[in-house]
Amino acid sequence: MRVTLFLFILACLMALFLWVTLSGALLVVGFAFLLFLTVITVGYSDTTILFLLGAREIKSTDEAEFFAAAVQGAYKLAVSQPKLYFYNGALERAFVLQNNNSISLILSKELLEICSQDELSAICFELLVQVKKNLASKRTKVMFVIGTLSWLAHSAIELLNKIISFKEFRQSMNWLLYFLLQPWFDLIFKLTLGEKYFRKLESLMEVFPVENNLLKRVGSKLRRPSEIYSLSSHKMIEFSSANKSRHYQNIITLEFLPHEWDMIFDPKSGERV
Repeated sequence: MRVTLFLFILACLMALFLWVTLSGALLVVGFAFLLFLTVITVGYSDTTILFLLGAREIKSTDEAEFFAAAVQGAYKLAVSQPKLYFYNGALERAFVLQNNNSISLILSKELLEICSQDELSAICFELLVQVKKNLASKRTKVMFVIGTLSWLAHSAIELLNKIISFKEFRQSMNWLLYFLLQPWFDLIFKLTLGEKYFRKLESLMEVFPVENNLLKRVGSKLRRPSEIYSLSSHKMIEFSSANKSRHYQNIITLEFLPHEWDMIFDPKSGERV
């Protein structure tokens, strides 16, 4: 409900801004663009996130263990079989997307490489629990909103970088953009999803002790939230991505959003959410 209300308010504000600032043909073009965004939001939010993450679909023959784990999890929870994707990022993350009857599981390539079949089964199970309990579609909408805003902002900066093509200027603008956007993205995430989502997911996983214990084994292989979100680590990752593509910077933005593993693997880090 909070996500839907946020999207409605955002659409109204955009429509009001267009009506006040534009006129004639430009107003028509502006409202056509707003209609396009509305169609994308309703029908293709998951496809947009896959694009923003640079995700590539996995066939059953490419990652047999991942495929078997996803099928097993879907069977246990009686949900539709998901499509499987991987992406290249900076952190070991896993996401689930749902739009109507379409379900997608996305894992970072590094996570695929370090996890055993049992651990992949636990990851897929935890992601599909969000589908079973009607949580995944809400999270998909939030990731779509933040990812789209990030992409639009980085696209605008990219145009400016094309005009002023100095390496130092590009770095400075990207660092400044990270600095300006991150507090707003954190605020949007808290207003639309917030800590309650992760607390609920954590309690849901406690009902399945076998899968929950396997999932905690995954946590022993990953960097702790304190290592990821410390100021020095955060800034180093941002600095290293400043000269990379716009797509990679969008990946960093989505990866730095609060993740359920921050709480499941390190309960004390709940304040991060």
